[in-house]
Amino acid sequence: MGHPSLLELPVERVLRRLVRRQLAAAARGLERAQDPDDHKGLHAFRVAIRRLRSLLHAYRRWLGRAAGKKPRRRLRQLTRVTNAARDAHVQLTWLAAEAVSLEPEDQPGLAWMRKHLRSRQRGFNRSTRAQLTRDVVRAAKLLTRRLGEMKDSDETVFRSAFGEVFMPAADRFRLRLAAIAGSGDYKNIHRTRIQLKRLRYVVEPLRRVLEEAGAVDRRLRKLQTVLGKLHDIQVIEAELAAGIEAAAAENARRMHELAVEGETRRLEQLRRRDEGLGLLVLAGRARAQRDELYQTFDEEWLADCADALDGELLALSEALRRDR
Repeated sequence: MGHPSLLELPVERVLRRLVRRQLAAAARGLERAQDPDDHKGLHAFRVAIRRLRSLLHAYRRWLGRAAGKKPRRRLRQLTRVTNAARDAHVQLTWLAAEAVSLEPEDQPGLAWMRKHLRSRQRGFNRSTRAQLTRDVVRAAKLLTRRLGEMKDSDETVFRSAFGEVFMPAADRFRLRLAAIAGSGDYKNIHRTRIQLKRLRYVVEPLRRVLEEAGAVDRRLRKLQTVLGKLHDIQVIEAELAAGIEAAAAENARRMHELAVEGETRRLEQLRRRDEGLGLLVLAGRARAQRDELYQTFDEEWLADCADALDGELLALSEALRRDR
């Protein structure tokens, strides 16, 4: 795939190759993900599915039925099934890093949150993994069958198709990036991150073909890391906010039961180990980290690197016209 002639191949031939490559990557990641402790396997699976979805979205004009509603819906569902397990792992990793500096009185809140997230992880159990495997097989068979129905066209080479999808994707990303209003703008940060991935996955197949594509890919990869961290800490904040409410409700029910039963000693013990205190401390830390991450994003990307990225995108566009 690294040979320059890739640009001059029929677009259908290139797309079949790219889609099959991601199907194989998803299968490898899913095989690894059968081990509950192999979080990198689950990550590899999710990345391959995202790349597949981006390919089908960007090149649906040439993919035809292979990019129809049915295969896209099945791939979207595969991502949704794994969201909770992925988020729980990220959040437990964050809690582990924060645990070392928590005060003793804050430990009950930490323990409550860990228990809650581990319960969610267990929900992604063997039966769920087995069903996921069956769903992947079904989606792969459908895609493979529809890819086989495609015929190469003598009219459009991959260079032309790439040119048609690349600049509109870049323009949509710029608009999303400009719409972000601050560290609390969850919606636009999330949408910008999604559009960035779509743009990057469009550019990625050419990163070894054109030097300019490699430069854009590297820039977008770094920005994706920053936006990913910002998104993750926002999700952690939301989890902690929900946890504070849930823990308070649980605590109130237990206290009421103990008060009715006259268990004054146990009631006093419960009062001393209020989970809400630790959860509030964790929420404060998450908020501080979110603001710090956004400041880095604002200073290093919105102020400086945005212009550099624009220049690299333009250089890639010009390289497509030049290297014929």
